[in-house]
This record gives sequence, structure tokens and C-alpha cells, in this order.
Amino acid sequence: MPKCRKCGREAQVYIGYAKLNLCSACFKEFFERKVRSTIDKYKMIERDDRVAVAISGGKDSAALLFVLRELFPELEMKAIHINLGIGGYSEECEERVRELLNHVDAELILFDLRDELGVSIEDFKNTVYGRRICSPCGTVKRYLINKLAHQEGATKLATGHHLDDVVEVAFNNYMHGDVNQLARLKPVLPSTHPKFIVKVKPLWGVTEEETMLYALHQGLPFRTVECPLSSGARSSGRKKLIHQIEEEIPGFRHTFLKSHTARILPLLEKSVGGAKLVECEVCGMPSSERTCAFCKRIRLAKEARQAS
Repeated sequence: MPKCRKCGREAQVYIGYAKLNLCSACFKEFFERKVRSTIDKYKMIERDDRVAVAISGGKDSAALLFVLRELFPELEMKAIHINLGIGGYSEECEERVRELLNHVDAELILFDLRDELGVSIEDFKNTVYGRRICSPCGTVKRYLINKLAHQEGATKLATGHHLDDVVEVAFNNYMHGDVNQLARLKPVLPSTHPKFIVKVKPLWGVTEEETMLYALHQGLPFRTVECPLSSGARSSGRKKLIHQIEEEIPGFRHTFLKSHTARILPLLEKSVGGAKLVECEVCGMPSSERTCAFCKRIRLAKEARQAS
């Protein structure tokens, strides 16, 4: 059996891109050191921050919430979960979230879409988004998580986007030449309006596999089924392609992201201006148009629900 590179005990984890065998305890230290290094490098969390953590019930946000508490035992932290009203799936997500909060000391802020707004993500099936429900779902989640974080007085909003997520998004944006989104793809996204919370990605430097292993080795509860509305999502296909490239070019993901962050992003920040913001005439939140994307989507879902 392979031995742990650090302590010589039996290894349980193999980090392929680093050719590193580690036991469970040394892997925990390895993962937490990488996350702490990312946080310190980009000054993501300061001593007096009040951090809202977006948790979905999945492995990534579970690992994020747990590792932040391990690294910052005294940090004021609240966990925000949105129940999307997707039959069966959302119930499991909320159950896993509640179980997770038994492992981590943090206050839970729960928003139930159907109870609060009278609609669910499933209502988009009968709209123009019927075959690409991930689009309005993302809009709804981003809006609500930011708004709830703002209402709770958070100074930072942490999300569980890991290296594979970021590389997939960057790959797609480069492919389509979307320089505006590329300029926003950074480990720390500053606030451009008092109602927008600074967004941070502490898992920026760790892979999806490492995140999964961390959640498993810490015994964290997380959902094991995929969203029934996300089948055929293009992001899954792009991730498979990126992993194929990684097999041919070991370290491709890390090199790709490093090039984007260190070389290309500074140039984009100088040349790409932000959109002029106004406040939505419906909800009062920041928007580039008179009615924000969230309010437009929710109105569409309500109309579809009433017509069904």
C-alpha cells in the first residue's frame, strides 16, 4: 500500500496533478492550508468581517462552510440556503443543510421560494426557459443570496466555486469572447453598489475532486443526487472536455486559471468598464435596467403558474 508523503502512514488520498499520496489527516491539513493561502493571498476575509456563506446542500458549499469554521473559529458567519421548490430534490437539499448545521457553528438563514414568492423554479418549465432552466435558476439564486446577505448585514459573501467551476466558466467565456464576464471572473469581486456584497471564492485554488474528498473525509452530509432539471446542461459537457485536456496536459486547469488571473485579468480590468447601475423600480435592488432580471423572471414564472 502507498504511504503518506508527509507522515509515512498508510495513504488514503492520491492527488493526481501533484503526484501526492496522503493519509486522511495530512490531506485535511493540505486542503485547509491551500484554502487559507488563497484567502490570505487575495485578502478575502478580514478580522472584523461578517461572512454570509451560500450553501446549496451539495458537497462544495458543505466543504466551504466547514473549512471556514475550521480556519476561523471566531468568525461571525451565517449560512444562506434557498429552497427552490423542486419536488423531492429541494427537500433533500434542505434536509442535508440542516444536518450540516449540526456539524458547523453558524446561523441558518432559510428562504423558501414557494412560501415567500408563490412560485418555484419548476414554474419555468412552461416559459421560454423551458429547455434551459439553469439560466433563470442562476439569476434567482444570485439575486436572493446577495439580497439576504445584505439584509443580514454581511460584509462578505462566500460561494463554493472551486477551480473546476471557475475554469469551466472561463473556458466558455473565452470561447464566446465574453470580455465583460471574463473581467468579472476573479477570486474577489468588489462591490459596485452599496446593496451589492463583496463576493469571495475561498475554494478558487482547489479542485472539485479535492473538495469532494475533503467533504467525505470530514463526514459532512451533502446531497448525492443531481438536480432533475439540469440534465443536459452544457457546463457538464465542458467540464468533461476540460478533464480530457487535463489527462493529455497534466496541470492544464491550474495553468489556465493562473494565466487568466495573473496575465489577462489585469488587462481586462483596465479596458472593460462596468455597467451603469440604477435601482430596480419594482424591488429597489441594483440593476442595469429599470426592471431587474430577477423581477422579470419572477413575473414570468407567476404568469406561467397562473396559466397552468
